[in-house]
Amino acid sequence: MDDLNITHHVTSYECGADHLLKPDMFMQYCQEAAETHASSNNLGYDWSMSNGLIWVEVQGDFRFIRYPRWKEEVSIRSNTGKASALQARRFVELTDKEGNVLAQADLLWVLIDVNSRRPIPFKKILDRVNIPDACPALIDSDLQAAENVSDTATVAFTAPRRDIDFNGHINNSAYLTWVLDTLPDHMKPSANPTRMRINFKRETFAGHPIAIEHQRAGNQTRHTITSDGELRALIVLEW
Repeated sequence: MDDLNITHHVTSYECGADHLLKPDMFMQYCQEAAETHASSNNLGYDWSMSNGLIWVEVQGDFRFIRYPRWKEEVSIRSNTGKASALQARRFVELTDKEGNVLAQADLLWVLIDVNSRRPIPFKKILDRVNIPDACPALIDSDLQAAENVSDTATVAFTAPRRDIDFNGHINNSAYLTWVLDTLPDHMKPSANPTRMRINFKRETFAGHPIAIEHQRAGNQTRHTITSDGELRALIVLEW
């Protein structure tokens, strides 16, 4: 499958007050790159819905080397391949116009049945899915949770309708937005995270009660997102 490589200029609404790209915006870049690339290979949203399937991200590893500035020209490159019998791996790289890597993402996706909401093994739909084998990891999965928690805080709110995506559930990037918006200032070791791992455990829908437990340990913050007592997502940030 051919690489996707597109050029983009960072917009004002993608940046924070510091004029730098917000980390949740990079997640949205990754999602848009995934759809654009998948559609170019007849495996995108239109194809999946016509087959009663949905692509769902289950894990993301992210590395931020430098956050691009407002109006900066960047390139977004993506490719994909099978990670297992059930999961597809997608990598995304963000580079500046000189080709220097600014950020990387290593993402795991599954196809789920629209009605059962259960993952579908690729072997059951081989006549409809053509994904290359052997896609190595782009980022080493070495981000481990630090010990010695020094601070905790819990925030409760209701999942808003504005965060619902085409699949009818809370968009992946919204979880990070929630974490960054509710993380107390005194728990942030620095301005922007340099590493991030997100595990998505269960779908969340508009109107669900949300509780986020924040923990700080050294240069990390850890975030457990639950709804009605069920784990929805886990996020670890390094700052």
